[in-house]
Formats: sequence, C-alpha cells, structure tokens
Amino acid sequence: MAATGLTNSQVAAKLVEGCLAHIAGNVQGKMPISPVPVTDLERASVGLKQTGQTMFYPLSDSGVFIDLDGPTATIWYVRGDYDRGLQALETVLKADRKVKQLKDEASGASKERTRSYEVELGGKRLAHVIADYAERGAPSERFRVRVVAQVRR
Repeated sequence: MAATGLTNSQVAAKLVEGCLAHIAGNVQGKMPISPVPVTDLERASVGLKQTGQTMFYPLSDSGVFIDLDGPTATIWYVRGDYDRGLQALETVLKADRKVKQLKDEASGASKERTRSYEVELGGKRLAHVIADYAERGAPSERFRVRVVAQVRR
C-alpha cells in the first residue's frame, strides 16, 4: 500500500525514529505504510551484503528503503525531497533526546557531505547516526542515514 501525502524525508525520519526507539527499547506505534520486501537479487544489485534484510516503503511516485543488518540500519532514498532529508533527520534526533553532533565534512564527491551524531538513549544505550546528504544541485540527489546501535561500558 503506497502512502499519499507523505514525503521521502518524512518517511525516512519516521524510520530513523523507529530505529532509535528499538535501540532504546521503547517502540510504540507502527508505520503508516506497509513495506514491500526486497529480494536477495535486488539487494545484490545495489551492493548490499547477503546477511541483512531490506524493505521498501512505497510512496506515490518513489519510496524509501531500509536495510537491517546486525546493529546497523541503513535508510535511503533518491530524488524526491533529498534536499530536505537532513532537516527532517535533525528534527527527529533533537526531539526529547541528548544529541551531540560529532562532525560535518565534505565526503569527497561534489556537493556531498557527511554529518555524524551521537544520540543518548538511556540505560547505557546510544546510537551513532551518520547522514550522507547531497546539497541542492548535487548530481546524486540522494539522502542516506546509517543508525548504529551501541552500548556504553
């Protein structure tokens, strides 16, 4: 079931929020879109390892992917509102959480950057969140976030 009225950045932000809730151990609610499983052949075609599980959340003219592999979730989409992904991510990260931005630097490709955060989730649990984002006018028109679950010792 494709959702109308939601943008790629909103769906990606909801998926990040769900990943953080899962790490914190307090998942509530569910996504307003039913995911479609991605086959192993489709996963291999985009260079993903065969150890994870990938789902696609369809939107009216595009969609958002999430790949779950051990302690790492990778969420991405292309085109759509790729230039709003970072703003949507930061809104989710900073809602009722202690967040520290670790860095923001050029990623090597033209008009592409990487920004990373440390997100405290309580109970010695935290997440390292890394966003790879394209600035407006970048050739890739892509937004990707990796959420890595960690435990503080």
